[in-house]
Amino acid sequence: MKASLLLSTALIGLGSAIPMTFDLSEDMITKLKTGKSSGMLEITATGTTANEFLEGGCRDVIFLYARGSTQDGNIGGSPGPQTIDQLKAKLGTSTVAAQGLEYPASLLDNLRSEGCDPDDAANFRDLITKAATECPSSKLVVAGYSQGAALVHAAAKLLTASVTSKISAAVTFGDTRKKQDGGVIPKIDASRGLILCHDGDLVCSGTLIITDAHHDYDDLAPTAVSFIVSKV
Repeated sequence: MKASLLLSTALIGLGSAIPMTFDLSEDMITKLKTGKSSGMLEITATGTTANEFLEGGCRDVIFLYARGSTQDGNIGGSPGPQTIDQLKAKLGTSTVAAQGLEYPASLLDNLRSEGCDPDDAANFRDLITKAATECPSSKLVVAGYSQGAALVHAAAKLLTASVTSKISAAVTFGDTRKKQDGGVIPKIDASRGLILCHDGDLVCSGTLIITDAHHDYDDLAPTAVSFIVSKV
């Protein structure tokens, strides 16, 4: 029997009430972790962890990414690795430094007022600022999936204008803050932002009701990469 839990944020004091369904079945947890409706983790060149900026320093393009809730590593299984692999295929492996954000990616942090933990948002801001400060000639790309998309929104609100100006592109997948922030990524010029949502993905409509449309965003990696390449 499928187990699910209907929660209201008002019940636990983490923010304003929004419709939400957490399916706690083993099948759904596996889908969340892999980002795939099949529950199968795709083999990618990048894997689920990327630390090329923190460990290797500046490259022409620095891709900073926040994974979705419960996903492995610091970039998850989908759509982060696929986007990184395809971006490197377009621009060259030595051109792109991929860096994931280290954060807990707790499911319950989706219930907070900004859809993420404010401390995690501050850490993402600090990572973006570090890249902008230490690599002034690099083009920055900021991206995230699901809760990671919320972190893109929340971190962007905390950035100074000088750092924001260094972001060439910002891309979100399955964006839990799309409706709340008016279909744009805060402080990022609309021409440099891209929000990607599947038809039927209800998190993009202001709820946290998870359907199968919230998975398999690697199918939109080519769209994201084409956009990024056009901006860098």
